[in-house]
Amino acid sequence: MPTSLSRRALRSVLAAGALAAPFLIPASASAATGPATTSASYAFTARLDIGQGTRACSGALVAPNWIATSASCFAENTSTAEAPEGAPRWKTTATIGRQDLTTTSGQVRDVVEVVPRADRDLVLARLDRAVTGIAPVRLATTPVAPGTALTVAGFGRTKDEWSPLKLHTADFLAGDATTADLPLTGKTADDAVCAGDAGGPVLRTTSGTPELVGVNSRSWQGGCFGSDSTRNDAIATRTDNTAHGATLAPGALLLPGDTLISNAARLTMREDGELALVTHSGATVWSSGTAGHPGATARFTEAGDLSVTGTSGTVLWHAGTAAAGGTLRLQDRGNLVIEDSGKATVWAAGSEVRHDYDGDGRSDVAAWYDYADGHDALRTFTPRNDGTLPAPGTGWQSPAGNFWAEHMKQVTGDFNGDGIGDVAAFYGYDDGKVTAFTWLGKGDGTFAGHFASWTAEPGNWNFDHMTVQAGDFNGDGRDDVAVWYAYDDGSDKLYTLLSDAKGGFTRHFSSFARTDGYTVERMKFVTGDFNGDGRDDLAALYGYATGDVKLLTWTGKPDGGFNEPVHGWESSGWNFAQASLYAGDFDGDGRDEVAAWYDYADGHDAVIGFSATDAAGTLGNREELWTTAAGNYTKSNMQPVTGDFDGDGRDDLATLYGYSDGRVATVTWTAKADGTLNSPAHGWETPAGNWTFGRVHVIDRYTANGS
Repeated sequence: MPTSLSRRALRSVLAAGALAAPFLIPASASAATGPATTSASYAFTARLDIGQGTRACSGALVAPNWIATSASCFAENTSTAEAPEGAPRWKTTATIGRQDLTTTSGQVRDVVEVVPRADRDLVLARLDRAVTGIAPVRLATTPVAPGTALTVAGFGRTKDEWSPLKLHTADFLAGDATTADLPLTGKTADDAVCAGDAGGPVLRTTSGTPELVGVNSRSWQGGCFGSDSTRNDAIATRTDNTAHGATLAPGALLLPGDTLISNAARLTMREDGELALVTHSGATVWSSGTAGHPGATARFTEAGDLSVTGTSGTVLWHAGTAAAGGTLRLQDRGNLVIEDSGKATVWAAGSEVRHDYDGDGRSDVAAWYDYADGHDALRTFTPRNDGTLPAPGTGWQSPAGNFWAEHMKQVTGDFNGDGIGDVAAFYGYDDGKVTAFTWLGKGDGTFAGHFASWTAEPGNWNFDHMTVQAGDFNGDGRDDVAVWYAYDDGSDKLYTLLSDAKGGFTRHFSSFARTDGYTVERMKFVTGDFNGDGRDDLAALYGYATGDVKLLTWTGKPDGGFNEPVHGWESSGWNFAQASLYAGDFDGDGRDEVAAWYDYADGHDAVIGFSATDAAGTLGNREELWTTAAGNYTKSNMQPVTGDFDGDGRDDLATLYGYSDGRVATVTWTAKADGTLNSPAHGWETPAGNWTFGRVHVIDRYTANGS
């Protein structure tokens, strides 16, 4: 590790009238740092180009989507460290993992959101998409003792260079820390923090691994190029005593301004007393409802309950859980959950955004197109802010002869748990073999090439007997697959294939079996978290031979299996064949509802919602969500899908519609605050001859048999 550095990129200028203390401003965009390092140990260090050359700073990758840096880098007035929350005023580009700026190594991302910490010179800067293949820096959780040896990294000026093009490090000794600041003294006369180092990581090495204890904030810039100062001491902003990462242990506190981060969302204890969960769309999808109590704090208690407490000590809100030894976790897919000591989910906010293929906080739509020349493609619809679906892009394609669409059963979900939606398909070969393939989302609306995981050799599973569903059935933050298997002898089993960290599927196991009593052709399936426990469940509309219909729910267990079914709403007035099932959280309460599109005999259509009445997931509450007169829609011309297409925290309904004259279009029904649906809004439409409706398969989380 280099022992001398010239200087680091910071914003160091003496504050007018405050000659006893250093003050930092971001350097011009040409600024950088001292003695170069090529060590991969510092690949998490970022260079920030702010305003296309107006300013330059450094930073540290603390999560795949987040960089910690100095607030003054984004301050409108550089004499303060006050950065406005939200999108940065100036276009900001972050380069991560490129120690030599003359090369093309590393990755470049745009900064799209800034989350400041009010009590110190610190912000979290969100990237437009996740950084892959570069490990974020480990975050320190204990204070730095005076005299501790520290390393500072950055792209700022050096002793001899105004605009160096390589990452440099310098060695410092820690002083006596205050609540927000950590004084630093250069180990030698050549160790200093310079202009351009602002926001760069201050690191303590523990067991051979660097961990972040702060970011560069202020410096005297002694020995830096262009500086007359001889003092090489500096001040860093502490990060060890701020909540960070994605978890809280029992007893941990969230102070005003503290933020937990994940790939899909952030949880912030706001200055006004509200604990709020915000997705990348900017929508608050869950909150404690405690605004109006400035100074309130949140705590994950020793007893395993999440609470918000006012300055007087009054508990303003709590989750009501008892998960001693557990963890509060913000999953990368955006769901806030409380886990017990055995990692079973006992409470959830229901805040995840499903099938978001580009990471913008809004659900997208994937469709498999089977072209007439034999080639296949995944086409991706990424919605506008109003939830309408414009013309699709191409997310992946394959030459003719590789896939036959009629041999595939496709589902979507976040199978590797990175907050980006993926696609999976079970493929039935002519020889009887069945294989599961996964296409991982890349975060830009496209998909990586498929890979195989689970396989059933010929003679084991019959592809035609499988009904495939996706959902996070064990609550671990990764979607799994459930298969209802109908045997030739009339018996049925419900299998689970848990996903792994790579997005593949492990061996199957069964948790529910019947020798008779079920006929899969009389069942229409959906998945969702109907009881709000953080684990997805399976529901089905069953059409009895008598003409009656009934809703059944199999709730998910912590191991990914399923409980015995509970019976919900039933009717003797519905025709099973005229109902199609979908699921989503249409009212944003954290629990999914079932939505049935019902095609009445007189030609009019309605969407009927069903919600759970108890913790067992009994679907008993019935409400009409939307209706339309006869002649407006033909259900057989529709391929509906649910998702939060406008990013407001409530799921919506959308469809690909094939007109009788050959036109194909998209239609969206966004959800109102009460869970009912707005009037349809039309998006993309293509003339006859461009798309063939019968060659498209819109992919959802479930295969609602018969719909």
